[in-house]
Amino acid sequence: MTVALTTHDGSVPSPAGGEPPGMCDALSLSAREAVDALALATRCASEYAGSDDAAFLTDAPVIAHELPRRIRLFLARARLDERPHALLLRGNAVDDELLGPTPEHWRSARTPGSRPFSFLLVLYASLLGDVFAWATQQDGRVVTDVLPARGAEHSLVSSSSWQELGWHTEDAFSPYRADYVGLFSLRNADGVATTLTGTPLDELDEETIDLLFQERFLIRPDDSHLPVNNSAARPDSPEFEEIARTARAPVPVPVLTGHRAAPDLRIDSDFSAAVAGDEEAAQALERLRARVDAALYDVVLRPGDVAFIDNRRAVHGRRSFQPRYDGHDRWLKRINVTSDLRRSRVVRDSAESRVLGVAR
Repeated sequence: MTVALTTHDGSVPSPAGGEPPGMCDALSLSAREAVDALALATRCASEYAGSDDAAFLTDAPVIAHELPRRIRLFLARARLDERPHALLLRGNAVDDELLGPTPEHWRSARTPGSRPFSFLLVLYASLLGDVFAWATQQDGRVVTDVLPARGAEHSLVSSSSWQELGWHTEDAFSPYRADYVGLFSLRNADGVATTLTGTPLDELDEETIDLLFQERFLIRPDDSHLPVNNSAARPDSPEFEEIARTARAPVPVPVLTGHRAAPDLRIDSDFSAAVAGDEEAAQALERLRARVDAALYDVVLRPGDVAFIDNRRAVHGRRSFQPRYDGHDRWLKRINVTSDLRRSRVVRDSAESRVLGVAR
């Protein structure tokens, strides 16, 4: 399926693929807005050491108010809107030649050509909340990279390609997971689709919904948090030991929480299961899986598109594709955003730190 949009550029789209409008809320930037936004990010790139520099992360929420007014209004109004599955900022200025080749691995993805876009993603994200990183994911980088890597084609991480990336709530295993996941598309010549859908409860019976609100489900950390997917990581470090403990003995949690009319969702198609022996919960989970599978639709993020996925009420994934490995592969910058950074203080070294590890 294709995606239905509500736009903020004066046009009124017709629903595509039969979906109702409003599944994604989109703002198309004017050429002037795109130039001004990138100029602001480029200025930041010249003034700060990096997009995860502590000084920049502190200043970003203030600097972000120098972004074009329509962008600020769009994201400010969206924060309290529980309908869209994702917010799209379309038309950012990305020069493919100046960007340079798609790196062969996320470890080498902090390139000069992509540097301003990391700053711009942080600025956009700062209008929705505070950005943060995981100590166990891509070496604790605040802005991470999504691109295909040799040897990971059939893996269950974002570096995969031939293997479809299953739909999931980002970091569903953790109570400190993001409220929004930001994706900045720098290159996507093959039109590889991001998959998306909300919480499809319309065809579930009341008994099933009741079960999904109960603490009868296990969610394990995904493979991106494993030492093998980080650089020179020590498996016996406290952060990775905590991930291993959570994988071995996850605490039962509900899949649905919050208001019954607009519940929050936490689930991972590859890493969720019912508590062993709980057949009722297992059947409820399978019914929900079937509804998500049926409701899933495609969103193709073109170069210059920024998507902020509502990680509280939507799941996302990615279709399989044939990697090129010629410098022209799909490449996105990714970021986690929370509306309440203090919520994770127990697993951060200091109030100022943006890196989530283990309780100290």
